[in-house]
Amino acid sequence: MASRGLRRALLGTFLVTSCIIKEDRSACPCELAVHLSGPGPMEYRVEDIEGEVLHFGSVPRDTVVYCPVPRSRVRIMAVSGAHLDGGVRIPYGSESPPVYYYYGEISARGEALKVNAGLHKNYCLLTLVLDGPPGDGEPIGVSVRGVVDGIGPDGRPAAGDFSCSAVSGQCSLPRQAPADLLLLDIVMEDRVVRTFALGTYIREAGYDWADTDLEDITLHISLSVTHIRFRIGDWSLERAFSVEI
Repeated sequence: MASRGLRRALLGTFLVTSCIIKEDRSACPCELAVHLSGPGPMEYRVEDIEGEVLHFGSVPRDTVVYCPVPRSRVRIMAVSGAHLDGGVRIPYGSESPPVYYYYGEISARGEALKVNAGLHKNYCLLTLVLDGPPGDGEPIGVSVRGVVDGIGPDGRPAAGDFSCSAVSGQCSLPRQAPADLLLLDIVMEDRVVRTFALGTYIREAGYDWADTDLEDITLHISLSVTHIRFRIGDWSLERAFSVEI
């Protein structure tokens, strides 16, 4: 009798253990840990692949945030230097803020996953050095315009009208796609007197908009009544014409 009771107890233990081993945990969330690293305060969002926001918030410095998410594909966005709202958009007439950005898509299929979300420089500070203005001291302005107005929800350059003036000889540009149109206008007395294919010149100088961290550019412009010369680093281009004042 004792032996029969022992067998029943062992059988019960085996059945309980089997249930634990075969427990279906596919409905349990994945414990996602996101290590945010970048300059200054950062905002972050975690979304499912359909765009539903699962987690969002802000942190003052490098930190790890824990986000339980469904076991599916999710995307992570984080930004420093701007407000995050399904990407970053720049109002028309304003230059790019000093944006550091991270975007990543991951498969959160396991029970736990850690992601290193390092933010990278997504703006280019353009410094314009203007030499030899024509005329009798008339003020000359320089402005830049293009077709990218920030960063889209997919982490890529967002299509939209962009324009900013180079106040004190500087303006910040958002990351561009290689073929995006970027123009430079020479302005006098509130009218555009010449327009140049700035994006083409930047590409010909060897600049890569796909770099992980965008480099800054110094553009030297030598202007006279007969020609204009552009120089970026060792690259230079000269165009001959008459500048109408």
